Amino acid sequence: MGPARVAVLALQLLQDQARRLGHHLLHDLPHRLLGGLELGDERREDGEVALLAVGAHAPEPRVHRLHEAAVGGDDLAVEVLLQRALVHARSIESRFLRFNVIAALSALLVAGAARAVEVPGTGGRVVAGGYLDGLAVAETEGGPRQRPGALLDLHLDGRATPWLGAHLDLRTRIGGPFEGGHPGVYNFDHEFQNRTPSLEASEAWADVHLKRADLRLGIQKFAWGKLDGVPPTDVVSPRDFHDPLVEDFEERKIGIPALAGTYYLPDLPRLDLAELRATLVYVPLAVPPRLALREERWFPASTVPPSQLVVPRAVASRALGMPLAGDLVIPVKFGTLDHRPPRRLDAGGIAVRLGGTWRESDWDLYHYTGPETAPDADLRPEVRLVSTEPTLRLRAVSFLRQAHDVIHMTGADVSSVLGGFTVRTEVAYFDDRPYLRRSSDLVREATSPATVERIAPRVISRGRARVPIGDLFPTLDAVEWGIGADYLIHGFMPLLQLNQTAILDRAPRLLIHNPETRLSGTLRKKLLAERLELEVKGTYAIERQAWFVFPRASYLVRDDLRLRLGYLAIGGPSASILGQFRDNDEVVLQARYSF
Repeated sequence: MGPARVAVLALQLLQDQARRLGHHLLHDLPHRLLGGLELGDERREDGEVALLAVGAHAPEPRVHRLHEAAVGGDDLAVEVLLQRALVHARSIESRFLRFNVIAALSALLVAGAARAVEVPGTGGRVVAGGYLDGLAVAETEGGPRQRPGALLDLHLDGRATPWLGAHLDLRTRIGGPFEGGHPGVYNFDHEFQNRTPSLEASEAWADVHLKRADLRLGIQKFAWGKLDGVPPTDVVSPRDFHDPLVEDFEERKIGIPALAGTYYLPDLPRLDLAELRATLVYVPLAVPPRLALREERWFPASTVPPSQLVVPRAVASRALGMPLAGDLVIPVKFGTLDHRPPRRLDAGGIAVRLGGTWRESDWDLYHYTGPETAPDADLRPEVRLVSTEPTLRLRAVSFLRQAHDVIHMTGADVSSVLGGFTVRTEVAYFDDRPYLRRSSDLVREATSPATVERIAPRVISRGRARVPIGDLFPTLDAVEWGIGADYLIHGFMPLLQLNQTAILDRAPRLLIHNPETRLSGTLRKKLLAERLELEVKGTYAIERQAWFVFPRASYLVRDDLRLRLGYLAIGGPSASILGQFRDNDEVVLQARYSF
């Protein structure tokens, strides 16, 4: 069977899956919604929240046109995470979509056997390709498990005319870090999603190329900034945080509905300005990041309240107006709530980018006003009366609820070559950006005598009372900046980078220090005719003394098959972004087959 025939069979199978999915969306799903008035598959999932990550931008071309890839490849550095809404409990039993993911996987694998091919009947105007990723993790420090997983990516690139093209990127995933996962299609509404097997339209857009302008409409990703890891200005696209340190940063980005236009301005020789371009992006919907579940490996322990609260006998007796025999012990139940962003025009975002070159330097200016795309959540505790006889019994229920905040970012970056070094620097000013606190500080506020005396009468009279506490993610003004340099010497490629976050407002104690200074580094060396690559990456948070290091070796068995073996080690105090994951040391085995 020839490659052309294989590709046709694969596309026919995908078309059948699309018809079945469309029938479900138009027929089965409305009936379920009418019957339940609530998405049953989203109820009673398990707790989860934001976290941290590491990644890095590959070098960007000096001019990005819309027909070029929006984001690069390898990367790594550091990224901080994380009326009735959908409640997540321990597991999710209900089924959502009746689509045969195994059949879809088989079809895409058959397509992969044919390698990147021109789709028959299109005259070479449609090309198919993609990759199949496998990941296995062996825990070495007793952290939560992570099962082996696979991710299949299929992309189609088509061009109807020289000025009109389209791109489709479909992803399906099975296994991996998800616990209690269920089949389904990822949506644009909820932070707490752990679907497996899953289907996702990672990108789906059409673009128009004119003489001096490009226009792109659809689901797309954006790459801003020049620093490695998480550039301060790279805030337009949200990310997936289910496995933040091992997965490549750019591949964790979530495609968002957007309209983007770029206009290419004439050069200004008198000012040595060239390759000028201005980009305007409109994001109509607020799309949140995707956060790990509580039982999953990368759920941050700093956000989990204690399993019980103890109120001293004297404080409780005075607040309740009755004598108690001993301290009041209140068990705590912890979970999460999905709470989708509002569907209003002001809930979307606007982004502007102006860039060009000046002599030997590449520069960009940025502004973004729109939804926060990093982790954002509220902690909402409530105390409930269980019984008064024979003894007083109370119970606390605390929910981590998806939140929506609007931020404003203005920034700039520049890169240049100085004496053989490639130097990049970047700075961003944030207005009202959320930063994570420790939940233990909020619990301490909730159990203060003043708070107990205020809510105790409500609990006795009404049976329940909301506990007033501060924000888990307080919004603060801040400056984030960084500078990095790399140099090629005797086949080695060292990269060194310094980043800092400085909070400008008076702030409570955060999970990051104020200021937080991080030193990151990468060292690469290729051997055996560039088939073997040795690499080590790491980050050290100077004030918190938290760190991670990730050495790994990559080998190209064939041009289309890459194997990777590495070891991820993490350390530091638990009251830090990195240190809270110090039990997650692991051996990592990855394989990627590209077609």
